[in-house]
Amino acid sequence: MIKSGYSFLLSIAVPIALVLATSGCATKSYVRQQVAPVSQKVAAVQKESNDKIATVWHKHETDISEVNERISTTDQKVAELATATQEAQGTASRAMQESEANSGKIEEHSTAITNLTSGVANALNYQLVEKSDVTFGFNKATLTPGAKTALDQVAAKFLALPRGVVELAGFTDTIGSKNYNLALSRRRAEAVQRYLVMQKVPLRSIHIVGLGEEAPPPGMEADLTAINGTPTKAKRRQLERRVKISVYGAGDITQGAASRSQE
Repeated sequence: MIKSGYSFLLSIAVPIALVLATSGCATKSYVRQQVAPVSQKVAAVQKESNDKIATVWHKHETDISEVNERISTTDQKVAELATATQEAQGTASRAMQESEANSGKIEEHSTAITNLTSGVANALNYQLVEKSDVTFGFNKATLTPGAKTALDQVAAKFLALPRGVVELAGFTDTIGSKNYNLALSRRRAEAVQRYLVMQKVPLRSIHIVGLGEEAPPPGMEADLTAINGTPTKAKRRQLERRVKISVYGAGDITQGAASRSQE
């Protein structure tokens, strides 16, 4: 009885199991049929996405490469500009140094020109540096020992100057004719000139003139005033018989003291 029941159950279970098994296989096939298009779409979408990503990535890499190239080019240009700037600064620095050196030279030249101009002006600016006179005997044109001593001092003063000029003006008293006295006054100036030349005063530096009795000798009135009392006519005539000596030097030279000889 039990065995019969078991058999019955078995007979019922086996068909059911077969049905279930058959149904499961059908379900899997159905699922595969339904999933396959989805999988294909997913694969297609994934491929499209990958392609787009690859394209974007390629463009990104291309853009990055271009940017890097531009940066490299810019860096090179910046480096070239920096080099050019440095060279320009060096050139400007050298130009400034040359300008400063030229300014110094210009200033030196300007100073030299100023000094030269001043020197030329001084060379042309003759000033009286020594004055003297020598007197002569009546109707004579010979030098006395006192006159030679005075002329020695004049010559020494002249020779101490870098450049100099001597002016000699001869005078006479009023005795005699005017023409005779004019010639006598010149002979007296020539006598002084000869003596100065013997003392190494260049002849070209001596200028003479005979004025005779036409004009009183410069300084004679002061000499007369220095005489005590009223000067005699003879004393006045003695002072008229003279050669007035003036020594001129170029430049800023201190005027010397006067010297005089008496007959």
